[in-house]
Amino acid sequence: MTVTALPAAGLRPAQDATRSICVSFAPDARRVEHMRRIAGAFLNRLGGVSEDSAYVVRLLVSELVSNAVQHAETNDIAFTIGDDRSGLVQISVNDHAAAGALMALAPAPGDESGRGLLLVDAFARSWGRDGTETWCVVKVSG
Repeated sequence: MTVTALPAAGLRPAQDATRSICVSFAPDARRVEHMRRIAGAFLNRLGGVSEDSAYVVRLLVSELVSNAVQHAETNDIAFTIGDDRSGLVQISVNDHAAAGALMALAPAPGDESGRGLLLVDAFARSWGRDGTETWCVVKVSG
């Protein structure tokens, strides 16, 4: 696992991240909890983030990282979390999978999985996929 503090990364839509952390890791289900903890620590460093907002960020980190771990086609996943100092936090996961559109489809009532992107769609201010990177933006203050 590699951790890099980045000086700036693009927030969508058209926001500039002033603080961010990027972690690269091999696909492993245990990494979901690690990335959730890193996100929590990042939010604690920001300060002023409500417990409800922190919960939403950790939930969306879990969903995006879980999808990448489950569907990764390489041995390298990159997780990035950053903020723009105006109350927006961007979460992104690059799974290096074949680029393609993602859709939040409703699973059948008895399905045990398939709700992750529905949660992202419901709680994120915006979200999408650019090439092999899936991202979302969450309002955490203001």
